[in-house]
Amino acid sequence: MGNQIKNKPTFSIDVFGIDLKVFRVGKNQNPRINSIKDQVAMRGVHSHFTYEIFFVTEGTLDIVTERSRTTCERKVVIIPPKIKHYTTPSIEGSFCLLFSFEGQASDALRDALELSCSKEGVCELPLSDDVAFYIRKVSEKCEENTLAAEKDAELLASLIFHEIVRALLPDICADKTEKSDSKHIGLIEEFINSNLGGKIRLTDVAGHVFLSTRQVSRIILKEYGCTLSELVTEKRLARAEMLIKNTDMKIGEIAAQSNLGSENYFYLLFKKHYGMSPLKFRQENRNT
Repeated sequence: MGNQIKNKPTFSIDVFGIDLKVFRVGKNQNPRINSIKDQVAMRGVHSHFTYEIFFVTEGTLDIVTERSRTTCERKVVIIPPKIKHYTTPSIEGSFCLLFSFEGQASDALRDALELSCSKEGVCELPLSDDVAFYIRKVSEKCEENTLAAEKDAELLASLIFHEIVRALLPDICADKTEKSDSKHIGLIEEFINSNLGGKIRLTDVAGHVFLSTRQVSRIILKEYGCTLSELVTEKRLARAEMLIKNTDMKIGEIAAQSNLGSENYFYLLFKKHYGMSPLKFRQENRNT
């Protein structure tokens, strides 16, 4: 019970320099919308002082406003504040969050949302596979209700709204992609450093930071100029270097701990990287 938390309804996230507050509503603050046969509350006409955002991952969602009725399928739908509406999901395949933002940095986003609203008064965007994946994971993490899951859910919410804001403000966000990627570097580094003693696969890293393997490969190449495999090898060699310089462990023992293959292969890699054998490297550094 020590690592459990009370349901926390709000995420505070920075999205391309815009401060967003994301609110979870419903049972256990889980964004999943129950099927209409299980709950009738969503049919009630209501409005919010915040934006309401729906993620229609499966089935359809009917959104009825004062102006018209819209049937949405595989969409992200944003309803602005004070728009009276009710919704009817066909199956349990939609999710809902509320969000708000303030300050001058948010003006461009507010304008983009107003321009994107149709005559029905709602903003519709395509639902990408990435966003559909992220919102399902948010639902799963909310169910877990632990500190670790809460941290993951906030990261996922950040990923979701990065995609949403990027779709609404492509020109502004294009200049800020590097900052967006940088928040993943620490998580990628942390995962690699914690797992140098075992097998590190691209799919494992991607799963840890909730990105696709393609995205992780792109970030590593951009940040380090190499592949994941090359980065892992470099880190393992750096750890071996520290052991060679600062301990009296036998080279064979260090080779076994380095997780770089056989002892002979370790010698070849080390010599290629440092220009000398591990033993000579130790002797020269000890003499210095």
